[in-house]
Amino acid sequence: MPIFEFKCNKCGNVFESLCFRSNGEDKGPCPLCGADDSEKVLSTFASVASGPGKGLAGATAASSCASHGGFS
Repeated sequence: MPIFEFKCNKCGNVFESLCFRSNGEDKGPCPLCGADDSEKVLSTFASVASGPGKGLAGATAASSCASHGGFS
């Protein structure tokens, strides 16, 4: 089940939603204002490389270029 980011067209709030369909059509209402008028936005992800010399010891914290993140 993928997690999609949505932006509310009424209040501008960006929120995440766990969607059961891979196209993200089953989004819920905005958690801030309750409006059902939102659109899917492009979001980023982070990964850690594995293999010789690329273990977690040398990894740094990944940052997102989104305006604000975190699973809500």
